[in-house]
Formats: sequence, C-alpha cells, structure tokens
Amino acid sequence: MVECWLPYGNTEVYVTVDIKDLLSIAEPVRVDPQQHPREIVSKALSEPRGSKKLEELVGLDCTVAISVEGTTLPANAVAVLAPIVTQLVNLIVPRDKITVVVANGVRERSGKDLIKALKAADELKGVNLVEHTRLTPSLSNLGETRQKTPIAVNKAYAEAKVKIAVGEVEADSYTGFTGAHTAIIPGLTPPQTVEAHRKLLLKGDVKPGVVEANQVKEDALEAVKLAGCDMAIQLVTNTRGRLLSAFAGALEETWGQAIYALGASYQINAEAGADVVVVSGGGAKHDYDLYSASWALQGATRLVKKGGAIILLAECPEGLGVETFTNLAHVEQQSELERRYALGAEALQVVKAATAKCQIFLVSSLPKYMVEPLGVSVARTANDAYGRAVDGRRGRRTLVIPYGCSTIPVGARPEAAL
Repeated sequence: MVECWLPYGNTEVYVTVDIKDLLSIAEPVRVDPQQHPREIVSKALSEPRGSKKLEELVGLDCTVAISVEGTTLPANAVAVLAPIVTQLVNLIVPRDKITVVVANGVRERSGKDLIKALKAADELKGVNLVEHTRLTPSLSNLGETRQKTPIAVNKAYAEAKVKIAVGEVEADSYTGFTGAHTAIIPGLTPPQTVEAHRKLLLKGDVKPGVVEANQVKEDALEAVKLAGCDMAIQLVTNTRGRLLSAFAGALEETWGQAIYALGASYQINAEAGADVVVVSGGGAKHDYDLYSASWALQGATRLVKKGGAIILLAECPEGLGVETFTNLAHVEQQSELERRYALGAEALQVVKAATAKCQIFLVSSLPKYMVEPLGVSVARTANDAYGRAVDGRRGRRTLVIPYGCSTIPVGARPEAAL
C-alpha cells in the first residue's frame, strides 16, 4: 500500500492506494530556489524590462499604490513588498503616501495569514494597508473595454500617481496564465466587472496554458491599460510556493518572460483512462472556496474513463464562493447556462461536465446540503471517498494529481505562449 499525500488547505491529507493499482502521482518536477526571495526581487527591480526604474517613476508629492494578489503566500508577499517599499522610502516617498492593496476581487475577505504577515513586517510599518474584496464600495469607474466589460477598480489604486501590480504566474483557465494582471482584474474590481469579463469564457475556445486567440486575456490586458500599471512584478514559484524568479517592468513583456521561465513545469504526464482520479485543488491558494477549486476537475475529467470516479480534495473554508452553484445547480444545458449567466456559471459548467461523465466525491468542510444539488457526493476523509469510489469496481487503476488547478495534462500542451 502507498500513502499518497496531497495539499488540502494549509495542510496535507493522504489517500492509501494499493501499489498495483497506482498508475502514477502526476506532479511537476520540483525545483528549489537558488537565491533568497528578497535577493531575487531586488535584482528584478534593478533590471526592469520595458519600463522605467522606480527612481524614474516617482517624483515630488508622489503617491504610490501596490496591488498584490490576495492568494499570494505571505512569505512571498513580504519578500516582494519589503524591497519595493524600502526603495520608495529611500527615494523620499513618505510611508503614508504608499498604499498596499490586497486584491481579492472575487472573495468576501482576505486570508488572515497574509494580512497578519503584512502588518508584522518591519519594512511595511507606516504604510497604508487596504483590503479589496467583492464588497468594497470605494471604486473609480474607468469606462469599458471593446468587449463591453465595464471597468471599475479600487479607488486607492486608481487615484495613485504610480501604480504597481504584483502577481504569480501559473496556468489559468481564464487568461491562459495568471500574472500581475490578475492583481488588477479580478483583484481590484467589483462583481459586475468580473461577471462581464468572465462571461467571455463561454463565448470562445479558451484553454488553460494558451493565451493566443484568448479573448478573456485580451479583455484583461485592455482593462489593465484603463486602470494603469506603471510597473508589473511577475513571480514564478515551485509547487511548494517557493520563489524561483521574478521579473519587473512592463506588464506584457515581463509576463511573457515569466511564462518562458515557467517552461513546462505546469505540465504533467498522466495516463488517460484511469478508473479513479484523486485530485487536489492544490491547497489554500486554490481551495478557499468551491468556485476556485472546481477548476481542478478540468484535467481530471479528461483523464478518468467514462463511468469512473473523481475524488476532489478541497477544504473550501469560505463556502461555495458563488450563488450560482445554488441558483443554477439544476440547469443541465450549456445554452441555458449561457442565457442565464451569472458569475460562476463557467465553473458550474466544468462541474456539470464532470458529473455527466463519472461519479464525483468531494472531501471538504462543506455540508452535504450545499454540495449534493450539484450531483456531487460528500465524503468525510480521502480514504473514505476512495473506499466508496472503488467499492464493487473491478478496475481500480488510480491516478493521483496533487496540483489540479495549476497543472495541465501533457495532452493539453499549449502553443507558443505569447
């Protein structure tokens, strides 16, 4: 028997599989950092790509806003923000003129550990700390994109003279890859903006890991231009979230470089036709609610055989994440989902595709009454779910995917990124 450990919230859980049934544990090759995170960030700031250095951006009576994506690991957020703030202070920018905005546009609250780490960091003392969530009322309206997405962003960011965005680059089901743009849209925007923006996913052939001909990506980049971004900081991490490299400068140029640095690390070799797929959203960064974690089902659904079973491990301490999982749970037709679209319908579509092909077991903190209308069964533990999944099944070939939201089966190999 083999104990296979997978991320679950801020911890790990295991599922026990008979070694003769285990096809593989499909995860990227782990790479360890070669430098301290702050050294990596400081070097990136000293060599901006396609934009001015900080000393050229700031001036007299300057206000600076730094948006950091709300799912950034606390250690990485401090490692990035500390050198930026230190340089700004050395450039005679008063601390009370610097604002850090924690960008949580699709969530109702920020992660407690991130806020605690930012407040505790000595280099960030005296800096304004603003939390942006889906409930934030202080917004600036900036017009709309060519796709008719109304763009409103956090007022503290919109009114700053110098704007910096920080985001981690990994495979993403919306824009192909996340990045500094994610710290602006959806990070700093209200639900109306996010809903109009993400509805575009249903209108085109949008795939994780592919940015060419991706209209969601094009809409996001246009939104960033409306909001403004004088410097982007793109972060590349390993599967444990440890910082491997960083790129500072113009958003699109640094994004392309970060995707190149990411290489094939988001791809996984996995054999299709498994009887059972055990998949984790990837831990707290992805499983804070079911809306976020459900994207782990995309790859798993491709790899499980028809009539098989998928076990999704996702803690979901913030609940379902969207009302759509309740209001439209009974809708089966894609055309009807598109007609009645509300934020989350695109993720509900992923869940519906999975339940149509196989049995789904969810291991989470969510109660049964919330999940069962989706056609999903609830299990108390990973081993409980696995036992129920293989019970009475002759074929027990099992595939384990520890980072389902941020990895792509190699069969989904994307074309040139940018």
